[in-house]
Amino acid sequence: MNVFTKSQTAGDALSASGKLNLRIVGFAQQDIVSIEQIVQAIDILPSFHLEGLREIIYAPQSLSMNPAELYGVRPHGRRKGEFRQKERRIIFFDFDLPSLFYQILYHEIGHFVFFLAINSRVKKSWVTEIYPQSECISEYGTVNASEDFAETYACFVRDPGRLKQIPRKYAFMRDCVFSGRPETLKEKN
Repeated sequence: MNVFTKSQTAGDALSASGKLNLRIVGFAQQDIVSIEQIVQAIDILPSFHLEGLREIIYAPQSLSMNPAELYGVRPHGRRKGEFRQKERRIIFFDFDLPSLFYQILYHEIGHFVFFLAINSRVKKSWVTEIYPQSECISEYGTVNASEDFAETYACFVRDPGRLKQIPRKYAFMRDCVFSGRPETLKEKN
């Protein structure tokens, strides 16, 4: 299923129809979140955070037909989801609550933004200054700088009041990641 979402705004690199074309696959196999809820969750994000993201796939490990094999997806360990940079896709393996779905979605989009949307100067600032000099929003964020970025990104979207308790990270997300200022973003080729 192709989902067309987001109205075109000046400077967006969207399809000729003026919409972001994002393929959403496999979610009819579950009844925890609807396609409409997925679209609404994506629509609250800035367009420049989604440019180039190709697919969001639900490929649960426990199905007898194993759509994971169909899409060339092999989950690692007990992960609930992952972002595949080379393929520009987000894969969900497992979630049992809407809140977990949204956490995984925004966390994995956070990885997409870290690796493909923000420029190297901003990323270096996160890795060398922000991450090592402030607490992490979650225990999982302590794994490394990119996991902390993804966790912080998800918190900024889902619970900004909580993130304000770590003012430096909140300000970084607000000013460098969500501002849309050209100097913080990768140049589009």
